[in-house]
Amino acid sequence: MQPEARASPEPFCELVSLAEPESSFSLILFLVPTNFLASGAGDRVNPPAEDGSSDVIFLQQPFKYFGRTYNQIFVNNNGYLTFTEPLSAYNPTLDSARDIVAPLWTRLDNRRGGTVSYREDTSNAVLAQVTAAVNQYFPNIPFAATSAFVATWDSVAYHNGGGVRFTVIFDYQ
Repeated sequence: MQPEARASPEPFCELVSLAEPESSFSLILFLVPTNFLASGAGDRVNPPAEDGSSDVIFLQQPFKYFGRTYNQIFVNNNGYLTFTEPLSAYNPTLDSARDIVAPLWTRLDNRRGGTVSYREDTSNAVLAQVTAAVNQYFPNIPFAATSAFVATWDSVAYHNGGGVRFTVIFDYQ
């Protein structure tokens, strides 16, 4: 089951763009509506584990991140993604040797509820939806997605109760 492509995506809540100097790479982070690239059939799911992570995920298309190129990724249950190895920390730490994408780095526990899922998607419907979303907010930057890595933390419980839902999308061009 693939999400439907929409000509005009729903409005986003917040938007941040980080561009690497002298490179064609830019990282675009934004909060999306809960139905944007919703998880579904074909997604892999992390097993319930406190401070757990996915096994290594080999990317079909390499991902360039601040001057480094990665061919693999790990989806960590505590709300972040790493590239070289899984990480079990739930308290944010600064480590310049480790690249991390951390939209919500906190103490989550998918044993108490919720799902951590991920997929790499190259379907025309998803690429059209992602391309439309990026072009809506960056109309002066030519962009056409060729691959998307989607990781979703859906109703994952905080360690001491409550829950959270968020999605990370890497777009390749």
